Amino acid sequence: MESHRVELFYCINSFMLSFKEYLEEEYLEERVLSIGLNPSHEKHRETHRGHIHDMIHHAYKSIGGYGGHASGSKKESDAIHHDISHSVIKAVKRGDKLSSVNLYKKQHGRKSIASATDGTEQGKKDFIKTKLEDHEHKRAWGEVSGKVASIHKKIGTPDIPSKKAGKLLGKKIKPHADGVHYDRKLGDKMHTKKMVGHPKESA
Repeated sequence: MESHRVELFYCINSFMLSFKEYLEEEYLEERVLSIGLNPSHEKHRETHRGHIHDMIHHAYKSIGGYGGHASGSKKESDAIHHDISHSVIKAVKRGDKLSSVNLYKKQHGRKSIASATDGTEQGKKDFIKTKLEDHEHKRAWGEVSGKVASIHKKIGTPDIPSKKAGKLLGKKIKPHADGVHYDRKLGDKMHTKKMVGHPKESA
């Protein structure tokens, strides 16, 4: 009788674990992936490579392309895949799909180099949550412009003076009179940017 009770206990326990996994997948519960930080999450780099690539491509389409490369070009695609391969990736997974993704590289701490969402309202909320956590934990910094710059302003991420840009970025920049914004060349075009966040080394 006792052995049957033990078997029943393990069956129920196994069922509950499977049911929890089912709920996470079917009802789109949030799961945060820390690829490059959590070894058990590393498999997701390849599993979601295509989706991450397409999200980044679409996110940068309105400004002409990613990394200074023409949108839709092979060079852009290669650049995206390179960064997926060599970056720390924070992503929010709902069901079997990603709703938001952020790529970082080691440069004066953790520099954000790419961000994207799946275009849904939930994806935008997940994106903002990740950026807010980066700010609250003072764990990242990056260059921003446009809508992303507006989001950082709303959540209180501090601006970094443009006089520090040259050293932090290792790039030539042309500072604006406001002491925050600057112009720098991406590809064959000049873009206006500013830096926000918490670099680990002062310039």
